[in-house]
Amino acid sequence: MNKNLEAKQVAAVQKILSEMPEASVYAPVTDALNRATELGEDNIVAVLNSFSSMPQSTTVFANPALHKTAVDCAGTQMTLNIRSFAIRGIVTESEIITDRLSPAYVIFVGLFGRRPETGTDGNDEEAALTELINRKFYEITTARRESLAGNQRLINQVAEFVKAFPEAGPEAVIQHFSTLRKLSNPDQKGITGTRDSGELLAELIDTHMENVAVGTVSTYMRHQLRDNNALHPQVLAMRASDLITEHEKSGKTAFQTSYSLLLGREATPVEAYILERMGIIQTHHGSAGSNVVARYLATMHTGAVSDFFVASQMTLDGNRHFGAIHDMTAFINQIESLDDAALEAAIQERMLTALPTFGHPEIAAAGRSDEIQQDPRPAIYFNPFLEAVDNGDIQLNDTQRKRLSIAQRIYQLAFVEGFIRPGREDQPPLRLTPNTDFGGWSVQEGMDIHETDRTLLTYIFRGFGWMMDAREQLDMKIIRPVIPPDPDVIPKPTDDMTIPDEVVVLHNRMLSEDIFSG
Repeated sequence: MNKNLEAKQVAAVQKILSEMPEASVYAPVTDALNRATELGEDNIVAVLNSFSSMPQSTTVFANPALHKTAVDCAGTQMTLNIRSFAIRGIVTESEIITDRLSPAYVIFVGLFGRRPETGTDGNDEEAALTELINRKFYEITTARRESLAGNQRLINQVAEFVKAFPEAGPEAVIQHFSTLRKLSNPDQKGITGTRDSGELLAELIDTHMENVAVGTVSTYMRHQLRDNNALHPQVLAMRASDLITEHEKSGKTAFQTSYSLLLGREATPVEAYILERMGIIQTHHGSAGSNVVARYLATMHTGAVSDFFVASQMTLDGNRHFGAIHDMTAFINQIESLDDAALEAAIQERMLTALPTFGHPEIAAAGRSDEIQQDPRPAIYFNPFLEAVDNGDIQLNDTQRKRLSIAQRIYQLAFVEGFIRPGREDQPPLRLTPNTDFGGWSVQEGMDIHETDRTLLTYIFRGFGWMMDAREQLDMKIIRPVIPPDPDVIPKPTDDMTIPDEVVVLHNRMLSEDIFSG
């Protein structure tokens, strides 16, 4: 590359990274406290003072129930209140879907609070962010680090770890090498409010993309070992390096290369589209536990950026969050060998306690009335996958067909038919709507992503959501937003039926005869 051009691009990226989004001016607690004081309402003032440490609410994310649509559930007309989200009130999931926005575009909006632009000087901000993300990811093939065996290429160290612990999931690999990264840099600055914002963001991206590379490379290597467990670590490293280098030479992004590593082979364009659409929708997830941890660590001025990602990731894998995907795997493994009658009995029994990937602890995703809230993400993930199966772009084996058929039957029993709890026979059936994990599990089951790897795609994209939270937290100590988000970021009702249509299409498919029987 021309040195002048390279220097120009570096300067453009540095300028972008140093830009901080505007802080919110929405402060309902403060405004109410001031008004109560004016009115002499001492009791109200006393109560509001308990919340006075809560500043303006988040401007990153909002997901209200925005759309209404009707579906048939075994003869009962159900009104779905479909939740919708927008990042910074600028990009909605309907735009992501219809315009096929790139990951870098959506990430840019979340990090900087505006859409990327192409300046009069020709600098393309979306392309610049893409290039930075790619460069940090592709360094996995050349980066060296100290280890117990001395200074080695990082990819060789990953191979030795995977060979020694072939059943370890990508999260264990990421955590192990995060510890080594910390030890290799005793003078690291971590996350503090005094650091230059651009320098901090650059380190956040650098650290996260190395984690992504380590995690996805380990997944690819485990694919190789499942085919031949006698492979030497040097062979594992060579094969992973070859795939990554070939993808980089062909102009694939870091994300596209990650999809191939996750699948254990080169992803087809259709597979890459399905995975990218599923991942990009998960870039941010409101006040989910992992985002709360990210905010807390940013506020506590974490000593190492590596810890920021590891702690958030550990929470992401908790059973109340995306660990539900692992719960669904365990449940399907438990019941898939049962005959039809025993299978249905097992599903109905599980519905009386906690049915994996259905319901939600914080929204009205369960109820006996004819109105219920619906997460649109299962449909957003599932529909392009079903289309690919219909078109023959994805081939399912008998085991996948059976397991996906069980998932379809769970949907029918939990939502379409509902269930009666003992002692409530005189009441309408209780219905549960599927949450994001239902779509995530089903699509990855159908794409033959190994059971241990089914939260990795979320981690790849959610890491950028954590960065968005950390940057906002440096300006405003919110921790967990519990008051309504800034009205400026709440999606406005529109006539756009993209999201309701996605939900209805999936629902109608799920009502039909076994759609996976072939």
